[in-house]
Amino acid sequence: MNIFPDGQSEQAMSQRQPIPSVHDLIDLDRYPLDQPDSAELASVITDAHETLDDTGVCLLPGFVRTEAVPLLVAEAESLMDQSNRQDRDDIAFGHYRHCLDTFPDSHVVHRTSSFRINHIAGDHVSAHGPLRTIYHWQQLTDFIARLTRHPVLHRVADPLLDCNVTILGPGDTHGWHYDGNHFSVTLMMQTAEDGGRFEFYPNISNPDDDNFPAVERLYDGDREGILTPPLEAGTLNIFRGRYSLHHVTPVTGERPRIVSIVSYHQQPGMIFPAATQKNYTGRTAA
Repeated sequence: MNIFPDGQSEQAMSQRQPIPSVHDLIDLDRYPLDQPDSAELASVITDAHETLDDTGVCLLPGFVRTEAVPLLVAEAESLMDQSNRQDRDDIAFGHYRHCLDTFPDSHVVHRTSSFRINHIAGDHVSAHGPLRTIYHWQQLTDFIARLTRHPVLHRVADPLLDCNVTILGPGDTHGWHYDGNHFSVTLMMQTAEDGGRFEFYPNISNPDDDNFPAVERLYDGDREGILTPPLEAGTLNIFRGRYSLHHVTPVTGERPRIVSIVSYHQQPGMIFPAATQKNYTGRTAA
């Protein structure tokens, strides 16, 4: 499907409209990524390490300039008709999916929550748009590596899952789950009119203990230990979700919740398994 009006090519559109630069998009006064050796950026990274070590989440509010946020929202909304719709109920303990029958039917590993999401694959996101302008800026990649204490990181090579957008409309929600990777990077483009809150239980489990009793209490409505960070439009979020159960509450009101997910890996050329591609985008890469 051609997302450009009157059959115009992406190249033609990019020639008509000025391509924003990272200086137009990222608040480099507040977050001087273009000055990697500066004391100001070192202070940002030190503060980020403290919050990551304490709660497993690091929020950088105002990372995208206020005046640039509408550009990201407009780009995402223009791609809505190319999204893959997910409507399913699923378990949180995906690593037990292959052996669920070894647990009693009443066990918490069988408990499910709802996933109602519109997911836009990376190959629909324009190479010349504001989102990829941010994602492909090498200084951002280097910054994420420093935040997550990696010697080096690379943008993934997966054409479907490198730079994605999720849109949650009225009634949509992202159920309780753990991430398969050690950290995730998201950019809040637009908050919901109401609902759509990101909630997580930091380190509810660990590699040696699934902490089933605590997870069962959470499913039964116990909110002790759950954190709800204040995510505003323009916020960059680094989150360690491998052992922190998390979800997004149902969206209410007409304004959708729009978030970008960008992916990195320690090794260059990383491509996600075909099953992962299909789960999120409804298809696999050629």
